[in-house]
Amino acid sequence: MAEHSVMLHCEPCGSCRFEAWQHVVDGRLRWEEQLYCPAYAVQACDGGWGPPPPWVRARIAAAEGTVRLAVGGPDGVPLKAVRELYEFTLAQLRAAREQGLDATPVEAELLRGMRGGPRG
Repeated sequence: MAEHSVMLHCEPCGSCRFEAWQHVVDGRLRWEEQLYCPAYAVQACDGGWGPPPPWVRARIAAAEGTVRLAVGGPDGVPLKAVRELYEFTLAQLRAAREQGLDATPVEAELLRGMRGGPRG
C-alpha cells in the first residue's frame, strides 16, 4: 500500500525538483518519490512496496539506466522471483523469458540475490 503526504500548487513550474529512487528493505523492493518547489514552498511525497508506478519507474530508469537480465534457465533469474516481483501474467512471464527483462539497477540486484548463487 502506498503512503501519501501531498501538498500541491496549481501546476508544476520551472523551480520544481523531482527525485525518485528505489532501495531494498528487509529483502523487499521499496520506492520513494519527492517533489519540492522552492518557489511555492510546497512538497509532495509518495512511496510504496514493490515496483513503482510506471511514471516513477520511467524517471528512475532515465536517471540510472536499466540492466538486461536473462529470465529462467541456469544463468537467468528465477521465473518465480520475476513473476512475484512484477506480478506478471503468464504471457508477460513468457515474453520476459524469451526476450529478457530490463530491470532498474536496484531491481536487478534484488532479483540476482534471489538466484541463490553469486551476484554478478
